[in-house]
Amino acid sequence: MSAQAKSFENGARTAESTVAELSRIIAQAEDLLKSLSEEGGAAAEAVRQRVMRTVSQAKARIADTSARVRSSAIDAGRVTNEFVQDNPWKSIAYGAAAGAAIALIATAFLRRD
Repeated sequence: MSAQAKSFENGARTAESTVAELSRIIAQAEDLLKSLSEEGGAAAEAVRQRVMRTVSQAKARIADTSARVRSSAIDAGRVTNEFVQDNPWKSIAYGAAAGAAIALIATAFLRRD
């Protein structure tokens, strides 16, 4: 797997963890709304309406972000596959160069001790 593909994969994982965290926050906000609904008064109702609007916007953004992350990961896979199919020897050379660079860095790091 290329470094670019790994970067996309790590980005997707980060986005997924962010979406999970936002979902957790939304659940907490919804719990707050339930407790506010038990309270009376115009001020509590105004806060409840504002929080509901914010929660709805956050849910829409989560859905949009999740769809874009999936789409970009699929696109990255397609682009990588097309490049490897069209340029097999270049792909091998890039992989070998990356392996050699990692070996040089590891060797320099281990010799430092």
